[in-house]
Amino acid sequence: MRKVFVLAAVLPLLLTACGGSDDGGSSGTKKVVYIQGMSGIPFYQTVACGATEQAKKDGIEFSYQGASEWDVAKQTQIVNAVVAGKPDAIMISVTDTKAMIGPLARAKAAGIPIIGIDDNVQDDSIMDTFIQSDSIEGGKLAGRKMGELLKGTGEVMALNNTPGTPIGDARVEGFKQGIAEFPGIKFLGVQYTQNATAKAANIASTTAGSNKKLSGIFGVTTNNTEGAVTGIREAGKTGQIKVIGYDTSDPIVEALKNGGADALVVQYPFGEGKQGIVSAQKIWKGESVPKKQTSPFVVATKENLNTPEVQEYIYKMTCS
Repeated sequence: MRKVFVLAAVLPLLLTACGGSDDGGSSGTKKVVYIQGMSGIPFYQTVACGATEQAKKDGIEFSYQGASEWDVAKQTQIVNAVVAGKPDAIMISVTDTKAMIGPLARAKAAGIPIIGIDDNVQDDSIMDTFIQSDSIEGGKLAGRKMGELLKGTGEVMALNNTPGTPIGDARVEGFKQGIAEFPGIKFLGVQYTQNATAKAANIASTTAGSNKKLSGIFGVTTNNTEGAVTGIREAGKTGQIKVIGYDTSDPIVEALKNGGADALVVQYPFGEGKQGIVSAQKIWKGESVPKKQTSPFVVATKENLNTPEVQEYIYKMTCS
């Protein structure tokens, strides 16, 4: 069983837990801290599981934490506290690609390598490397799958967090490119949910009730997909309106099993976590590390869900 070292997102405790000497700890053991975009999100938890496994294998001290909300100010507080603890590297999934430039610039000025997970900041000089799947390509896979499921005809919409988020917008753009291969499919546009499952459910239910031609919803993130599944169920149209999600959670996987969802584009966060630890070691040794490193996908369906290939990608809330 993989063991995870958890730090609570409480700053005083954090300062104690991450505190160390200037050389990364009196024991000489290197320390890496992963700052999640938000705690309790399966993607980030699975990144931590992968990093934990690789760190244990390589004799590196690893810990992780995240704010309980998707909040730039709270993530900034955590970054500042982690920097004060003088780790040997920071892995981070940023909540805002612009607002996090300042806090991470201070970390870089302190001599701490920065490894991005799932995104980069808008100042390309800050991160030593970032590991990210191609969101356009992932969205395109979702669009093509939607076209196949609808046999090339129907009206579809997307649920995204907020306008202007690079990853979400790229996934939507890829989705539009994918369904463009099916001229009989009409794209109704994007509605925004502030990453709130309840709001996504309300939008899905309301739209399903008001538009009898609605035949598919693309959930751009975990909470949007969970909301779409709930909303379509509440509208009494499970199975009639297709739901394709991006990323997984236990409820989404269960929905895939029982027909509430039809397909999922799944990234490889476990691999990204491992890759982050490997990258930190290369940086410490002065070895070349590409600025951008990519991560693969798999498209999960009810039929292939239990195959070893797909199970390797499924996100987990506990490491095992």
